[in-house]
Order: sequence, then structure tokens, then C-alpha cells
Amino acid sequence: MTDRPLEGRIALITGAGRGLGKAMAEGLAAKGARVALLDIERDVLATALREVEASGGQGCAMAVTADVTDPERARSAIDEVVDGFGGLHIVINDAAMGPQFFTNDFVGDPPVFWDVDPELWLRVLTVNAYGPQLVTSVAVPHLLKAGWGRVINITTSLDTMYLRGCGAYGPSKAALEANTRVMAHDLADTGVTANVLIPGGPANTRMIPEATGLARDELVQPEAMSAPVCWLCSTDADRINGMRFIAALWDESLPPDERVAKAGAPVAWPQVNSISQRPDGWEHEDL
Repeated sequence: MTDRPLEGRIALITGAGRGLGKAMAEGLAAKGARVALLDIERDVLATALREVEASGGQGCAMAVTADVTDPERARSAIDEVVDGFGGLHIVINDAAMGPQFFTNDFVGDPPVFWDVDPELWLRVLTVNAYGPQLVTSVAVPHLLKAGWGRVINITTSLDTMYLRGCGAYGPSKAALEANTRVMAHDLADTGVTANVLIPGGPANTRMIPEATGLARDELVQPEAMSAPVCWLCSTDADRINGMRFIAALWDESLPPDERVAKAGAPVAWPQVNSISQRPDGWEHEDL
């Protein structure tokens, strides 16, 4: 019998036209989920839609063209998904502008921060940090209404967050990482969880231009995201909240607890102890 543990679940993936987003969409569809593919490029979406339906069957996916930074369009896009599929359970924020927008070779010829176009820096921050905040805030009421849901934010490796030559890419992903912790706190005990998933190294996507000279077969392949994202979207992960997972370390051969211990850690740097002086009466609960 076909293993389709996500039957009945409805997912929205931003940046789903190619790369990591498309790979996750194919994985979820193969496990029985219906998947809304959101991207800004209509032609890329059309190709992705056919490939996702090849994984999950005719009608398992729908394409939604939208800019994740446009409040009106974000709201109407969520409405399209809910009207088209009858609900929403899973939001995966993958849409992003990567280091390739700043340079063709951030490895061999990294630009210094003062030479970066300020408007480009702001646009990358807006897409990568504000976009997930906007889409999730619009979508979460539907997840809360369902009483079960997932928010999965795609960030990056910690050392990439301060990697030279990548412009706003690293800082914007650090902002999303921190915001995921806020989301996890606010969603605690609602049936909806918020977690982070990362490739765990440079991924074989257009974010790594050919000019870097990095061998494509040595990069993390987009398909590595499929198994951990499917697990995070299953009922087996109901108690997982405020965690980050590294796809490259995800080992399906291990028992679940060992798998989580190997690939997972709390989100947003909890190992850095707070040294701020807090006033009396300040209440702060950690996850």
C-alpha cells in the first residue's frame, strides 16, 4: 500500500517554482498532501506544477502567482488556497533572494558592504524577513481554526548568516531565525508549531552561481529537504516546536529520537545566555 501519511493536509509553499521549494512540494505531494505552489514567476510555476503533479497525482497541486511582500496580494493568495483546497494546515516560507543578487562570485570576489546598492539590500531584507512574517500572519488564523498546523521557515546555516560577500542574505535569514522563535512562543499549546529547516550547507540551486567554482555534486541537493519536511508535517512531529533541523544530517535509518538528536537543535541561539538587565516583574518563559 502506498505510504501517504499526509493525506488530507493542505500546504502552501512560497518560492515553490524551483530549487528547495519545488523539492519540498514534490515530497509533500508524494506523501498525500495537496500543495499550493506560490512564486512570483508564472512560467516557472507552470513547469513546477506539472512536476509536482507527477509526484502526487493529477489535481494535488495548484499554482498561485504572488509577491510575498505585497500585503493585499498575500491575503488574496491565502484566500485562493483556502477556497481552492478547502482549508490550510501548513505554511512553508522558502521564497528568498540569495547572494547571487549581489555578486556572481561571493567566494572568490566578495563585495564589501559599503559597495552594496542600498535599495537592493533593503529589498532582500524585505523578501527574506518581512515576506515570511506577512504570509504567516495572514495564514495562521486558518491554521488555528483547524486546531493543527505547521509553520516551517527556511533559513540558513549559522555561519552563513555572517558570511562576507552575501549582502543582506545572511542578516535577513538571521532575522527570520529569530522571528521563528517568537512565532514558536506565540503558537505554544495551540496545536500549531513553528520550526526551521535548513539544507546544512551550500545547496545546488541558483543561489550558488557557476562563477563560484563550487562543484555541484558536492553541494547539498534540494531533494535532501524532502524527508525532514515530510516528517515535520506529520503527526509524529506534533510536539516539535521552536526547533531547527539540518537536512544534510537527517538520517531516516535512525530511530526517530536519534534522528532528531542528530539533526535538530533549539532555534535561534539559546546557547547564548541573556545578560540583559531586566526590570522587576519582567516575565519571560523560554520554550
